[in-house]
Amino acid sequence: MMLLNSKYYEPPTSSSWKGREDTVNGRLFQQIQLLDCNKLPSSLPKKCVVLLGFACDEGVKRNLGRPGAAQGPEAFRKALANLPLAPSQARPIYDAGNILCPDQDLEKAQQFLGETVAALRKLGAFVIVLGGGHEVAWGNFQGLLDQEPISTLNFDAHFDLRPLLPENRGSSGTSFSQIHDACQRKKIPWCYACFGIQAFGNTKEIFEKAHAINATHCLAKTMIHHADLAHETLGTWLSSAQQIHLTLCLDVLASVHAPGVSSPQALGITPHELLPFFRQALESGKVIGFDIAELNPLYDRDDQTAKLAAHFVAEVIHHYV
Repeated sequence: MMLLNSKYYEPPTSSSWKGREDTVNGRLFQQIQLLDCNKLPSSLPKKCVVLLGFACDEGVKRNLGRPGAAQGPEAFRKALANLPLAPSQARPIYDAGNILCPDQDLEKAQQFLGETVAALRKLGAFVIVLGGGHEVAWGNFQGLLDQEPISTLNFDAHFDLRPLLPENRGSSGTSFSQIHDACQRKKIPWCYACFGIQAFGNTKEIFEKAHAINATHCLAKTMIHHADLAHETLGTWLSSAQQIHLTLCLDVLASVHAPGVSSPQALGITPHELLPFFRQALESGKVIGFDIAELNPLYDRDDQTAKLAAHFVAEVIHHYV
């Protein structure tokens, strides 16, 4: 049993999982099981998937982005609920509720997220964390640190390698600086790759920091106009990685496809351009954890971004099971 501070944890509810009942157990909402992290069993079924929300956008606010991503996990659930999932191919899928961020205490919320992810993984679960701002990546990574060496693959318009704010406070733009620094302190090998980078979305100093830590990166325009070269670059990086923390920031996508994000990208890539790279990573068989960030329902149109994001979560579930 894991006892979470009630301020930082919200158990799952069945009200999040409703949909069209035109088939028997053929949609995700008909198969999802609720898992209260305060009442964890001694074990979970092998190869099960656990969805865990991170209802937080404090990092976005600190990064001067558009707040609203704290409502992302609920939007994810509603978009995922109706997706078809063949029972014959499914594994047990659980909703473990949300980690919250009360009192603007982002650091404590990230700590609780990491501890919860670690506890679920010890029971044999593959955890998918639904953000929330991209500060979710640092929290999720804390729960993966028992597996080393570990590498991070980020699909994102930004490196998120910004320096910490005063008093060592993080933001949605510092996750990978924090991961790098933590691994340096613990002497844990870590490699970073970021695909979808926008040349005008990152300062010269951030590009220099990426170079200084030997990060692999691929510009969005390379993925669009020179896909073969980009796939080769990703393939080389994947072959050298042993265990991968996969993270997807939805602002890597063009705003015409993903308007409901914290930092919309006019010249981002299309979903069809991203999907082959995303699948290439999943098909490596090396992904041990996944988080998806920056879904902001306040700025979404007809749940367009949420539905698109749900398809990428479904891709992870499909490849994992």
